[in-house]
Amino acid sequence: MSENWNNLIQQLYTDYHTYDPFSLAENKGIDVLFVPFGETPKGETVRFKEETLVLLNENLIDANERYFVLAHELYHALEHENLSAYYTTQRNGKGTLEREASIFAGNLMLELYKEDYGYPPETFQHLQNLYGVAEEVGIFSL
Repeated sequence: MSENWNNLIQQLYTDYHTYDPFSLAENKGIDVLFVPFGETPKGETVRFKEETLVLLNENLIDANERYFVLAHELYHALEHENLSAYYTTQRNGKGTLEREASIFAGNLMLELYKEDYGYPPETFQHLQNLYGVAEEVGIFSL
């Protein structure tokens, strides 16, 4: 798997001095809107003409998980912008792209934790509780 996500995290921090996905989206000119999706999806990246929007499920407005979901969608917005047709038609490719976006999001949340608290989390559970990091992203050696 590509490790573009790691380079992207470092580049975003160099450019914007934060790991907060809401600040990063704003700085990149990506509008984030909460919409009434129902139960699913949690988030969706949409391109309309030259504009990129991230739609988050309104159920996440007060949920810590909004950070992880936005970080996941932010990766799609930044790295998969030219793959929308491929993304919607390829079952196997979609799984790879989803995993890559989740790994990016989990690692971005790890860096956000360090930014917010000044030290790394003691357990993966801390990332889950504070930022809603998905359990299947348990890629960290804390």
